[in-house]
Amino acid sequence: MDRQDIKETIKKTLAEMMGKDRTAIGDEDLFYEDLGADSIMIVQVFLTCQEKYDVLLSDELNLMEPVSVNVLTDIICRKLDEKAS
Repeated sequence: MDRQDIKETIKKTLAEMMGKDRTAIGDEDLFYEDLGADSIMIVQVFLTCQEKYDVLLSDELNLMEPVSVNVLTDIICRKLDEKAS
């Protein structure tokens, strides 16, 4: 899976949930701090990605730590690499 595809999935999911334009979401925007997502939205993004990419992300979800599109993309890529090896 391509990093850019993963980023687009994350942005699309966030945009749909928050009623924002996907192009208004930057790679470094923090879900809570910059975009105003609440904890339920953040969990939903993780669950959507977990299902789409068939990786376990629940062990990576810490609502006390800032998460951005790039951070979540890195987590998913790492999980996919672990799964492939």
